[in-house]
Parts: sequence; C-alpha cells; structure tokens
Amino acid sequence: MKFNGIHIGTIIKQKMNEKSMTVTEFACRIDKERSTVYDIFERKSIDTELLIKISKALDYDFIHRVYFPDTPQKIQIIIEIDRNEIDKLDLLKTVFPLAICGK
Repeated sequence: MKFNGIHIGTIIKQKMNEKSMTVTEFACRIDKERSTVYDIFERKSIDTELLIKISKALDYDFIHRVYFPDTPQKIQIIIEIDRNEIDKLDLLKTVFPLAICGK
C-alpha cells in the first residue's frame, strides 16, 4: 500500500514542535539518540513499532490520523450499575437517549 504525499518525518517534527518539545526531550522519551531523531525527521516511512513509541511520546495517533484519517474512531464505554441506582441517577433520561442517538 502506498501513501502518496506523506512524509512521516516532517509530520513527526511538526508535532514535536507543536508540543514545544526539544529534540533532547523527544529523544529521551523514545529512548533514542539525538542523531537518530534527526534521522527520523528525514524519513518518508517508519517502522510501526517506532511509530507507536513516537505516538505515545507525542500523545498523537499517527497511524490513524496520518495514514487512515477517514477511518471512524469509536469508543465503547461499559458502565456497570446496580439496578437500584438507575432510578436514583435518572439514567434513563440522561444516558440512554445519548446512547440511542449516538451523541
């Protein structure tokens, strides 16, 4: 699969700068030397394992936001509540309609 126009190193550098992070701090967070970080900035592609580490360091999901931006991201939340608490919290009026409408 080709990802035309994506230069991941440039995007990583941009996100690092947006976080006001120094190269030294970034290198430390991904457990690499500063020289390796500068090498990363020049890369058009990158190893997935390293990209995941970089995503965590920069708190940015490069895989989904850069390579698959049109993929819907869904979060499933499971809440376990005692039946007696449902009436007390008035959940049928607040949470249930949100779940049905997807808002």
